[in-house]
Amino acid sequence: MYFAAFVVCLILQAEALEKSRIVYPRLLEERSSEGRMVVHVHDDLTLNLRKASVAAPQLRVLTEENGRPVTEFYKGEDIDKHLYEDEVKIATVMVQKGRYGVQMRGLVGPKHRIRPMPVMEKSADAVLPHAIHEIEQEEMLDKTLKHGETAREAILSERVAQNSRNYPDVVYMELFVVSDRRHHHYFKDTNHLLWYLCIAVNSANLRYRATSDPKVRLVLTGVEKPQQEPYADVSQDEYLYDDGTITNFRRYAYAKKPAYGHPDLVYLITGYDVYTVINGKTSDAGLGIGYVSGVCTSYYVALGEDKPGLFTGVHTLTH
Repeated sequence: MYFAAFVVCLILQAEALEKSRIVYPRLLEERSSEGRMVVHVHDDLTLNLRKASVAAPQLRVLTEENGRPVTEFYKGEDIDKHLYEDEVKIATVMVQKGRYGVQMRGLVGPKHRIRPMPVMEKSADAVLPHAIHEIEQEEMLDKTLKHGETAREAILSERVAQNSRNYPDVVYMELFVVSDRRHHHYFKDTNHLLWYLCIAVNSANLRYRATSDPKVRLVLTGVEKPQQEPYADVSQDEYLYDDGTITNFRRYAYAKKPAYGHPDLVYLITGYDVYTVINGKTSDAGLGIGYVSGVCTSYYVALGEDKPGLFTGVHTLTH
């Protein structure tokens, strides 16, 4: 029995490797004439990386200890100090340099993620191998809801002066994330969860580059790792109902707005599969839901599913 299980494990590992590409990233220039780090990932991909930052100066993390709420604070610069981006390739990666070259984790494009391969041998010149995986792209079925509360006209942030007629070139939107149990339990520690969220949020910002008048940039201000989830509308077969959950989550997030630091947006990132109802029919193709023009109102929430560690929810987060 044990031998059979071992064989099955090897087969699954082999199938996983077939779906990935093994590469050996090399640092070509640590600082180019434009101040960028140039990394050759493979023959068809070279990244021109510049330093990126998406974390607020102080990140608040809400957790529970022995049933009691606890708020911890992390320095944003410590979390995203290794964060880099290539805005042309829409790549966001955590890059660490060591004796064996560079280690990269994150997104090397809108459809591919990269991670080090710790169990494989180094190349002849002692470069660490990495695996590039194609990100699972499910059929998109995002929903939006209308609400009766109207946001202040032309104001994207509560910190934009109400009497100003000249808007800044860039408006920074403070985003607080609630990572549910199915999501945050995957990560080995809070730091791991925070840098994962930094990569996801920065990737969303790169996709927002086309917006203008003004440009919008998300700033991650913190995360909650709840143990109790009174807002979750979960079916018997463990699917999260989008309409029911977003209604409950709006009340939950509005009541906790002071604890969250009064952000502009609150996003529930869930490890559940989301289901929805379209034209009276139930569908498990739901990926996320949010309110139209909910910023600066009590409807400032949205939710989306994400397979933790795999960045499958970045596209939904962007929407």
